[in-house]
Amino acid sequence: MPIVWIALPFILAFACYGEIRERRIPNWLTLGAIVLGLGAAAIEGEVDGLVDSALGLAIAGGLFLPFCLLGVVGGGDMKLMAAVGAIVGWPMVLRVVCNTCIAGGAIAVAIMAWHGILLTTLANTFRIMVGMQRRPQGLRNPPMVPYALAITIGTLIAVFVQGF
Repeated sequence: MPIVWIALPFILAFACYGEIRERRIPNWLTLGAIVLGLGAAAIEGEVDGLVDSALGLAIAGGLFLPFCLLGVVGGGDMKLMAAVGAIVGWPMVLRVVCNTCIAGGAIAVAIMAWHGILLTTLANTFRIMVGMQRRPQGLRNPPMVPYALAITIGTLIAVFVQGF
């Protein structure tokens, strides 16, 4: 286990706290984590480690970039995912991204159920999929999904459960 992985729970805890409390993830945290991940990889793994870290950063950030541009996730979430990619590197980043998407879906379903809009959302989704409805019937104030929490759950499962 790379030594920098010990910092992951603390980075993710600060990110969750920031997003839940203030609805933002601070740049100093995400950019600092990117520098930490790349620097630690360069020190521990030399050129190969730096390449793996940069590849993890590019894959994680690149997969989240379209969702950020569409407004599905925030810029802080995208930068946090890129930072996690820089820390875990290639190929662990693939597990992290998959687990994060699963955790995000589960959190979204739980939040919809909590707000009493799960069945309506599922019915609208079904109508769109079978062609009965062309445009989604949007919510006036859709509930926020704190995606830093999904990133945290997905990362910790990938690194500390599946990684061993």
